[in-house]
Amino acid sequence: MQNSKTRTLQQSNSVFNLMKYALPLMLVTLFAFSPASKASDAATDTVANQKEVTHRINAIQRDLTSIRQQTLQANPELIEQAKAFEAAYKEKAKEIGYNPDEFVSQAQEIQDKVRNAETSEEEREALIKEFAAAKRQLAEQRESILADEKLMAMQEKLQADTFAAMKSTNPETETLIQELNSLLESLQ
Repeated sequence: MQNSKTRTLQQSNSVFNLMKYALPLMLVTLFAFSPASKASDAATDTVANQKEVTHRINAIQRDLTSIRQQTLQANPELIEQAKAFEAAYKEKAKEIGYNPDEFVSQAQEIQDKVRNAETSEEEREALIKEFAAAKRQLAEQRESILADEKLMAMQEKLQADTFAAMKSTNPETETLIQELNSLLESLQ
């Protein structure tokens, strides 16, 4: 992915960052509303500020989602381009055996067995090694996908084309993305 990021235009990176920060935003939201964070007035101010920032981030994401939906409705060729990318991605994933859903299921099974009081210490160690091996294999498969030049070029083109079309649909797109990136950086 590092190689593809260096080739991706900064603007298309902004669109990608929008998706990349979804999980951390959920975590930030959880911590922002945590009662333990209200230990002092300073902490309360910080929590209030984080809450305000989180609300603004959510508002920007809603605006960008709306712009993206309008853009896709107005540009069916982008939908076709996205479908072509998704098909190529799935083909590559199938070719190398990349299946994150299967990994999650396997990880849940392992976790249940490790937590089981009847599982011996040796079995726990073996299960933990099994999980580590599965995690390593998944990471290697993901790297293989990201190393596919053709696939990454398709992704970069889709991101750049989508961003350009979004800017054409709504000129505020770039400003919203810049504000979003700034807010996300302030939370780190």
